[in-house]
Amino acid sequence: MARSHEPLIRLARFKVEELQKQMAELDRSKQALINQIERLEASVPEEQAIATQSKDGYLAYGSYAQAVIKRKDNIRASLSEVEAQSDTLRDRLSEAFQELKKYELLEERRLARAEAAVREAEQAELDEMASIRHRRAH
Repeated sequence: MARSHEPLIRLARFKVEELQKQMAELDRSKQALINQIERLEASVPEEQAIATQSKDGYLAYGSYAQAVIKRKDNIRASLSEVEAQSDTLRDRLSEAFQELKKYELLEERRLARAEAAVREAEQAELDEMASIRHRRAH
């Protein structure tokens, strides 16, 4: 009788689950970066209003604006890296999921063959019993 594919299924399922966890972590990182950009963008009008209230504030605003622009560029670069990692991980997850499905399908087929063999054996036994009864009756 063919060997069970359960160990392969467990291993493939573990791999899928680990990749899903990594994907969730990347999604959280991506959202955190987006939130940082939004917070920076929201702070600009506030700082502009403060800068117009004094000459020192007006002079300092230029440096602040440059720092915000640089920070947003850095965050966007990080966001691009996270998105690239997500794309790569999404491909790996898809492959792992296909592998899991392949092993599950193989196991289903193995079980179906085993059930068919049991049914055939039972039917052969019933046929033999019927044959014996028929011979005894005649």
